[in-house]
Amino acid sequence: MMRSHKLVRMALLVGFLAGALGLSRSIAAAEQPAAPPPVPKSAAGAAASDQGALFTAFVPVLRHPRCMNCHSSGDFPRQDDDGHPHAMNVRRGPEGHGVTAEKCSTCHQDHNLVGAHLPPGAPNWGLPPTSTPMIWQGLTDSQICQSIKDPKQNKNRNIQQLIEHLTEDN
Repeated sequence: MMRSHKLVRMALLVGFLAGALGLSRSIAAAEQPAAPPPVPKSAAGAAASDQGALFTAFVPVLRHPRCMNCHSSGDFPRQDDDGHPHAMNVRRGPEGHGVTAEKCSTCHQDHNLVGAHLPPGAPNWGLPPTSTPMIWQGLTDSQICQSIKDPKQNKNRNIQQLIEHLTEDN
């Protein structure tokens, strides 16, 4: 069950990234007031339209609290579905993995801790570093697409590295 869930997630992410990295004008067009979509004149036009639709369909995932808790404004992570500031006054730190003894991996170890309301295992969790904060809060879909594609904002990641981040970085 878990493996099939990962495969479905991977398929969605590959489709999303194909659209996000190859196309931003379809997203910008999607944000314009509703108008009948133009009929593509070629297979390439149809493919571009499909990619834009894939990205638009994936945006709610990027806006989910699990993503927004790290990709929101402020110098601290958020937690839970309501996005409240992380307990224990955790801060971003220069590399995005906390400061001093409050490193993310101090609590988010390589396994889930046993008991109710204890940190999940996620040793690679962290905020984006201050040099590339990737803050999506308040951005339009088009702006999110542009920031994901921008190597200056995405840690110089290529499409394969972005897929790995979205599927493997807990």
